[in-house]
Amino acid sequence: MSINQAATWTPNSTAALHDIFPPAETVAVLPERQNDADFLSSLYAFNNDGEIRKFLQRHDQLSQHLVEAHQQIKKIFRENAVQVSLEYAHDSEENFEGLFAIVKTDLSPERALDLLDRLDDEWFLEHVSPEIGNWFAVKVRPQ
Repeated sequence: MSINQAATWTPNSTAALHDIFPPAETVAVLPERQNDADFLSSLYAFNNDGEIRKFLQRHDQLSQHLVEAHQQIKKIFRENAVQVSLEYAHDSEENFEGLFAIVKTDLSPERALDLLDRLDDEWFLEHVSPEIGNWFAVKVRPQ
């Protein structure tokens, strides 16, 4: 289908929009106004549920980044990501409060760190703003 045909597309047309503009990559989006923490708990194991939920209520702009992070972790670590969990951390001495995505993996520590570097290079450094990066990071834990 041409661009001219796309310009006249209507919902009743036989061509689907994905035929006109195929997606480069599928990105999960939070369901419209579903409780973000409930949806995220379907992606991540919550290590400290109450604290994570409170933190997400105060920083609701973080939720979509957590969805994208999970996708990217699965894309890069593949089946080697045995479990992906969220962990709330608070350090009053360092004036830090945030969430860590913990990737438990069966890889060697060296290979796990190589993949974490790849995650940083291919996604985190380009797509996560410094503000969000102040509240969120990814760690690996080889088994």
